[in-house]
Amino acid sequence: MGEVVLDQFSSCALRLKGGEILAIKEMPLEEKYEKTLDAYLLNTATLYTLHKKQGIVDKCIESLVKAQKNMIPSLPAATYKLLKTVAPGTAFNQLMDQIIYGMQADRPLSCIEVNRVSGREVSIRMKDCPILKRNGELIKKAGLDVDAKELCEIEPKVMREVAKDFGVDVSWRPEENGCLWTVKLK
Repeated sequence: MGEVVLDQFSSCALRLKGGEILAIKEMPLEEKYEKTLDAYLLNTATLYTLHKKQGIVDKCIESLVKAQKNMIPSLPAATYKLLKTVAPGTAFNQLMDQIIYGMQADRPLSCIEVNRVSGREVSIRMKDCPILKRNGELIKKAGLDVDAKELCEIEPKVMREVAKDFGVDVSWRPEENGCLWTVKLK
């Protein structure tokens, strides 16, 4: 194959057996994130399209719900349930803060509009959602037979089921360039 060497012109170079040196620059973190996100979204869209054709979307969502529930550490879940009995509004607000923080994994905070309706209800509006736009572009480029808004329905379906364990109701509806979540403490 060749050996990796450092030179004065690039952060890394590959010396081929014939002595030729190919300069390889390290990919910037932002570009890695963008490429990883595109790969993840394309994979999700492709699998959704396949699952839809096979009529197993609901079974896949059930699997996602089970996996997500398994990922919730038992101690924080138990602590939440205890805190909910003593201070339900505080517990709910902490839960919502964690959910909104987690939403930033694939969308900027600037497109997340939060309205704390009360100590027991929060609405979250995704405006000009970059994931919806990006999914649309990837789906079109890949030639997949699916609407980008269909993909948006997966996350709320999973969250609705997971949230039941915390005594929380989740509703969701698509909007023109995003969506609206309503989360209520039972």
